[in-house]
Amino acid sequence: MIVRTTAPEGMPRPTGEDGHVLLDVVWQHFSDFLRWPTFDYVDRKLYARGMKFEEAVQQLCPALLWGVDADLRRLPQGSTELSLTIAGAANCINTHIAVNSALVLVRTAALIEPHYQPREPGALPELRPDGLAPPVDDVDLALLTKKSRFVGFALALHEPCFRGGGHNLDDLDWTLRYDRNIRPFAGVHRLDEYWCIREQVLGSVRVEADNTPFGQRPEATLTSRLTAVPVVESEGKQSTEAMEVTCMLHPLIAEVTAERYSGGFYYDAVRSALQAVEHRVQNLVGITEVGERLMGIAFGNKPDPLKVTVTRSRGGSLESEQNGMQFLFKGAMGALRNPRMHGPDEKDARDEADEMPVLASFLMRRLDIEDEQRKAASSVP
Repeated sequence: MIVRTTAPEGMPRPTGEDGHVLLDVVWQHFSDFLRWPTFDYVDRKLYARGMKFEEAVQQLCPALLWGVDADLRRLPQGSTELSLTIAGAANCINTHIAVNSALVLVRTAALIEPHYQPREPGALPELRPDGLAPPVDDVDLALLTKKSRFVGFALALHEPCFRGGGHNLDDLDWTLRYDRNIRPFAGVHRLDEYWCIREQVLGSVRVEADNTPFGQRPEATLTSRLTAVPVVESEGKQSTEAMEVTCMLHPLIAEVTAERYSGGFYYDAVRSALQAVEHRVQNLVGITEVGERLMGIAFGNKPDPLKVTVTRSRGGSLESEQNGMQFLFKGAMGALRNPRMHGPDEKDARDEADEMPVLASFLMRRLDIEDEQRKAASSVP
């Protein structure tokens, strides 16, 4: 029996039938293969039905679908995975068990967190399949099979109550990481309860951004105040000139940082910016490695060849720039991404929060070089 589910009142929904079809295409692929589809796959499926992705996606919003630029100035890379939020799945066909499975994982993690004993000092708590209690009610029965547990994991992975995770598709093994921000969800049993708490945790600025349809968001800017080197006016006297710099962030960085930043969530804004850089490198290289190791593979651990080009030099300084860019990418992962991914969560100072997304934006623009070269190569007969 095919049942079209609809998200409860107060949760985001597609504004038209094309948006529903797009969500169904994403969900059906995941149901069949336990992998989220790539943009190329979804785009072809919609085209075969006489639909355009650019038009269908404007009936959705970021609260329903992951993997798309909020303002649609740049379509996803062909290999970029498109995945659903819990709300996105709630608007698809026959997803009741999947959504309930995700909620059980959220609730279980929230109950475990206060009592969790980390394996290593400072490590974030983790939820694994073997850490789930036997089902005690009709809702928990959704987790009786390994597949239903894995599907719940896939929906919960990118939800803001979790801090990432990993999986092994071969044996349907998985890990979800979380921190103290999971606590408000301890009593959640219904989807509308979860979504209400989710919005309270995110705050009004982020919620408004997540519910704004794709393609209707203005470009974000970030203003930083820098202090110039003191200028000596006369003996014994110095003056300090203030200099304001307005930086237009790369669209892929603006998408994930602007709302968090303007809402005062500086720590989360910086983490999201570095994750966006990491995710794009993963897509360019075609591997799921992370952090410094990913950057070493992408930018050439000698004697291995470069897989991603981010340099502009054309002479004797080329090798120097290549080495320097590799260190920049690896350093950004080690010094900025890793502490914010593995906790403990701390507050970022406003001044540094001004500057670190700018560094991420610079790295993202350098990755545009590789994109441009690939597009040029593909256009040659």
